[in-house]
Amino acid sequence: MRHTTADPQVEETYQFGPFLLDPGAHLLLRQGVPVPLPPKAFDTLIVLVRERGRLVAKDRLLRELWPDSFVEQNNLNQYISTLRKALGENGNGCKYN
Repeated sequence: MRHTTADPQVEETYQFGPFLLDPGAHLLLRQGVPVPLPPKAFDTLIVLVRERGRLVAKDRLLRELWPDSFVEQNNLNQYISTLRKALGENGNGCKYN
């Protein structure tokens, strides 16, 4: 994964596989084509990308994504599933199909 920024005042972008993630523009591109994601799925992706290479506990994700609310883990599971589909990952762990 590579992250870039041209200006220290601008939030970084992240590139992984065929994807470019621009948190500041709330945009995920796959080979230049926007990938639509629900807002919480996008926020989940941002946390996971920023913590790349490290285990992120479900409790931490729940606290970061819904800091002022009680939310069941099923909500998080749904967004993780949405991300897997959007990124082209299947149940066998193949990614970026």
